[in-house]
Amino acid sequence: MKYPLLEKMIEEAKSDLPLGVVYPLSAPALETVFDLIKRQLCTPILIGPKKEIEELAAIEELCLDGIQIVDTPKDPILATKKAVEMVKEGKLAVLMKGSLHTEDLMGPIVHRDGLRTDKRVSHLFLFELARYHKLLGVTDAVVNIAPNAQLKREILANSLDALKRLSISNVKVAIIAATEVINPAMSSTTDAKEIVYEHIAHPIFTDTIIEGPFGFDNAISAQSARTKGIYSKVAGDPDLLLMPDLQVGNILYKSFVYMAGAECAGTILGAQVPITLTSRSDSVFSRVASTAMAILLAKNPQ
Repeated sequence: MKYPLLEKMIEEAKSDLPLGVVYPLSAPALETVFDLIKRQLCTPILIGPKKEIEELAAIEELCLDGIQIVDTPKDPILATKKAVEMVKEGKLAVLMKGSLHTEDLMGPIVHRDGLRTDKRVSHLFLFELARYHKLLGVTDAVVNIAPNAQLKREILANSLDALKRLSISNVKVAIIAATEVINPAMSSTTDAKEIVYEHIAHPIFTDTIIEGPFGFDNAISAQSARTKGIYSKVAGDPDLLLMPDLQVGNILYKSFVYMAGAECAGTILGAQVPITLTSRSDSVFSRVASTAMAILLAKNPQ
């Protein structure tokens, strides 16, 4: 088993919760649906133009018997609006992106009449890497482009809450920057200092250690940290990396996957339901793992 930690999460997530698959007009999206059914993870409901979905299934030689399709016009935004309506009616516990642009999905969701809550919408990845001893969280590599210190606090709070609901306790957080040295010209370092000092005075979460700024090497390698004279409870053992901005987070995510052979699960946090925001290039396994993560969050609400 190549990814035992993610496989364990998938196994624990088995349920019959209704999952809305929005605009599943690609072969990987439909393949994922059948893998979800095979693994007994949830009850997928396809939301989109029924005729086109059935035509695609026929081309891919996939049988849709027994799978509910909620017919919508051939318009991804209208399909998303239908999914939002179904969430509000209590008919869906989780949403999954099919083959539509992210902005077409997220636009209706974050609209004032959508699925917003009083929390910041953010994203959390969990990576399984061959050379790391546990799942490694990364936030935010998808939603928030250039968060300031206050937004980073909100992003961090979302992720800490999600990790707690995923039964990951005593979380160690490393706030990432290019250097561990505080530099007033580098906001990632001053933001880290501000968040760490505030957590010491007023903990965001109990039983959580937050340290930083760290260069990536010092966060991941205790030996690297010791060599630089950094004595830390987090170095070499973080559960969560708080990124300085989306660009850094996104590059790290793709480096993990394409150069380190990692697989990951990822979920949008802060909306009324967890949302699996898959990329068109994601593997079917990653899509399934992401769905499992979202289902576990739905099974353990805030």
